[in-house]
Order: sequence, then structure tokens, then C-alpha cells
Amino acid sequence: MRHVPHLFLEGPWHSPEIELTGAQLKHMKTVLRLDVGSQISYTDGAGVIGEGFLGDRAITRGRERQVDRRSTLVVAVAPPVSRERQRFLVEKLGELGVERVAWMSAKHGSRHVPPPAKVKAWAVSALEQSRGAWMMKTNSVLESWRSLEPPVVVCSSGGLGELPHARTVVIGPEGGWAEGEIPDDVVTWNLGEGVLRVETAAVVAAARLTNR
Repeated sequence: MRHVPHLFLEGPWHSPEIELTGAQLKHMKTVLRLDVGSQISYTDGAGVIGEGFLGDRAITRGRERQVDRRSTLVVAVAPPVSRERQRFLVEKLGELGVERVAWMSAKHGSRHVPPPAKVKAWAVSALEQSRGAWMMKTNSVLESWRSLEPPVVVCSSGGLGELPHARTVVIGPEGGWAEGEIPDDVVTWNLGEGVLRVETAAVVAAARLTNR
């Protein structure tokens, strides 16, 4: 059975057909070698998934349904310096169905946050790869502890071993947290033995908390 591509097509949609951009059309016909009439699945990134067909320059809409969000988890991460590691982090969290990724300010952390266009493109790629219905929320600013949505847990050695209840999970910087930087009222959670890279810890924590 031939693979059915899944596309993010920004809504709202008001007609029986959804126009494709030049880049989307080229990808469909040149890269994927799809013919007019090929089956396509699509989403608006706001919970609607549809099944339609490829036309000359548009998707003909078919049966559509509303899908519940898989997770309400927020992952706050001190950004890695490497752009490729930032991309890995965003794409994998998006594939896991995380609601939002936030870039966390830290005394020993990087302040190099990827630009909005890059982050959006990575999130779109994750949405299409995972065949999801909800676009992960992103931004390109550094956030503080005060802006995080409770209950908040931070991954740190010496913390709790059991799976915590969390709305937001925080992953620290490559240089570690400064003394006294973690607020006293924040629960710490130990992911296990060994020291993980920032993006690895974020994916492990998100996978465990979204599948609790």
C-alpha cells in the first residue's frame, strides 16, 4: 500500500479546495511523485484532520474530524548552542505531541535562541512526520521561572525517582544550574543514572510524562 502524505495546511478553510504553495506542490509532484487524484491526509494544526485528494494546484477536501490534544505538557529547555541539536529537540518533542516548548533562561546557559521561522519549520516537519493534528506551540524568547505554568518539575540529580505530576518539566543548561538558581518550591526529578545531553533529557522526560 502506497504511503499517504500528511500535510500541514494552515486554516481556517472556507472552500471545498485548499490551495497549495509552490513549494508544497513541487514536493508532492516532484519529490513524492504523486499524481492528480492521489490520496492526501491533512491538518490545520488546531485539532482537525482530514482525508482528501491531490488536484492540479490544491487539495480537494474530504472527510474531516476533530482530534483531542494528546498532551498538555510544556517542556522548558535551556537551549543547546548547536542549531542541529536545537532542531533535533524541537522535532522530537513535536513528534511526541508536547503542547509547547519554551526556551529557558539560565545563568550558565546559552542565549542563542533559534529564529521564529526556523522553529516553526521544525515544528511543521514534526507535525507532518507524526501525522498529528495539533501544532506544537513555540517561541523564540528566553523565559524565566516566573513564566512557567505549574506544577513545575526540574530534572536534576538527587531528585525524586518516581514519575511526578507535572504541567511543565524543565531541562537545565549544558553547564548545569548555578547554586540557588532552582527555586525552593520546585520539585526536582531524577531521570536516572548517567548524565544526558540537554536534548536527550528533554526527549526522555517528555516521553515518560506524555505516556504516564
